[in-house]
Amino acid sequence: MELISWAVIIGLSFLLYLLLRAREIKHRIYTAIIILLILFFYITASKVLSQNKIDLKSFEGIVYAIKIYFVWLVHVFKNTKILVGNAIKMDWIGNINVSKPF
Repeated sequence: MELISWAVIIGLSFLLYLLLRAREIKHRIYTAIIILLILFFYITASKVLSQNKIDLKSFEGIVYAIKIYFVWLVHVFKNTKILVGNAIKMDWIGNINVSKPF
């Protein structure tokens, strides 16, 4: 797992270098999105795998880890969908009483 951490750090450093060297805003945006996605997947995968104490030294452990992570990811997206749906249904205007200001 330590080797993966170093690979992620080196990869993110390289992408950060590309972000700083990019001249066009489109390239900067793409690089920033890639950096954020890599950070998201790395942090969430390490959290999910450490909580489930999965052995990554066997092929079966790796397959199980991938299944667990993608099940977790599907649940995150379902919960996000429910949260956004409920936020849209809310009455955001409320009871506004418009009268003379003073």
